[in-house]
Amino acid sequence: MDTVNNVFLWGAILFCLICLYQMLTAAQKRQEKAAEMAVSDRAYLILLAAAALAALAVRLWQFGSVPGGFNQDGAMAAVDGKALADYGTDRYGMKLPVHLTAWGYGQMSALLSYLMVPFIRLFGFSPLVLRLPQLIVSLAGLICLYFFIRDVFGKNMALVVLLFAAVNPWHILQSRWVLDCNLYPHFFLFGIYFLHRGLQKRWALYVSMVFFGLSMYCYGISIYTMPVFLVMACVYLLVTKRIRIPDAVLCALVYVLVGGPFILVMMINFFQWDTIETPLFTLPYFSESIRSNDILFFSEEIGTQLVENIKSLLNVTLLQVKDLPWNDIEGFGTMYLFSMPFVVLGLVSLWKRYRKNPGAILLFFFLLTGILCGILTNGVNVNRINIIYYPIMILAGLGIFEAVRWFWVSRWCLLAVYAVSFCLFANTYFTTYAAEIRGYFHGDFGDALEAVEDAEVDKYYITNYCDASDLTEILILFHHEIDAEYFQGKTDQGELPFAEKYTISDMSQITVNPEENAAYVISMDEIIYFDTAYYDVQEFGSYCALTPKQ
Repeated sequence: MDTVNNVFLWGAILFCLICLYQMLTAAQKRQEKAAEMAVSDRAYLILLAAAALAALAVRLWQFGSVPGGFNQDGAMAAVDGKALADYGTDRYGMKLPVHLTAWGYGQMSALLSYLMVPFIRLFGFSPLVLRLPQLIVSLAGLICLYFFIRDVFGKNMALVVLLFAAVNPWHILQSRWVLDCNLYPHFFLFGIYFLHRGLQKRWALYVSMVFFGLSMYCYGISIYTMPVFLVMACVYLLVTKRIRIPDAVLCALVYVLVGGPFILVMMINFFQWDTIETPLFTLPYFSESIRSNDILFFSEEIGTQLVENIKSLLNVTLLQVKDLPWNDIEGFGTMYLFSMPFVVLGLVSLWKRYRKNPGAILLFFFLLTGILCGILTNGVNVNRINIIYYPIMILAGLGIFEAVRWFWVSRWCLLAVYAVSFCLFANTYFTTYAAEIRGYFHGDFGDALEAVEDAEVDKYYITNYCDASDLTEILILFHHEIDAEYFQGKTDQGELPFAEKYTISDMSQITVNPEENAAYVISMDEIIYFDTAYYDVQEFGSYCALTPKQ
């Protein structure tokens, strides 16, 4: 794969330099030598259908089973989603929280858990069901992307961008698993689409503010990124007289009405006010929060941290350095490694050809907001800077479109290169990567937990997984589908209280009694503490499930 990447990358660099030279030379001579991309209606529909089919196929194939296991943050969102579906509270009993307690020291955005509620009530509690909201929102993001680009740049550009996005590694990966912050770029894009539509139809302006407001509940970073975008957009649209002051005021009111509760939660925690309970929702104070440590302005060495943040920003965008296992795949990056020259070409084209286009300016503000996110957020990874990837995808599509305009024959070469890369990516994702990511998503441990779930026992002893009792507890709650009120101690369900029924401990710290009616989930090296003559033993990779023999 390294050889393929190097060939494609250097080919893309050379090709984009030639296109850039042609573009700038033509601009200096005030001549436009590039041809517009002409596509017949039949060919357009075929390519559009191909993009849609590729997008659906790679996102739906083995959905729910790949990636195997379940990420701990996704399990956390699901457990709270189940509690909200059952009782209208989080797992701790807090009524309709605006922001979730999650790990206590690090909170979690609530929108994903709320989106899970109707699916849980309708279809039950399973990995496939719990992943549906992220998948649906991601697919809606592709649809919205197509219509936004069509409105701003025309239908041919929209086709190119959609083709690129349909097979984009970042978009595919984030659509198939559960993480609260991965909703943020999609809701941001929904807002921008309706904001641009609102320049022709005023009602869409106010719809855009609903989506921008909902974006606040997708990711805490929105508190210092979303307002920046809105201020830039508002000033630009007012100065260019595309909206009026009454429009801006009404938009601000809608945004504050929708996003205000989240903003109040951030104020409560910044000023250390008490939790506020209302008839509709709860605005919680998190006394153990350490999230402010993630922000540049709260760093002890701001100058040093700024340099590190810029490095991280470049690594996860332009250079596509390998990130966390669940965020990208070795050899493919977030955009395919050879796509970045087209992003640069697209950025130049955006400025040279479209800088008077209000939609293009909104796109530029979108990009600037992502860059600002990378600068202000300490040590960004792909998740933390996810709002930048839609602008990058659009710029890559714009660069590819520009290249095809200058060298029409290149369309088949580029189509072939991305088709080959996509096939290699899909093959890796569903084979070697699927086996690798299952370990990171606690697949073996989760299978062991599920193996003892229905055992007719009085107690469970669960090994302290990864030496993290809070992680172990969440995985127990998730895989055993623990009722929230039972977890809180409000009901006993005819059993021991949760805190007594489940013991999280290294087996070296307990006395194993074969006469006790108990089941165990242990690591393989802890089997030495058991007389297996008394237990049925099931092995799951590095873990074992032990139940008493009948």
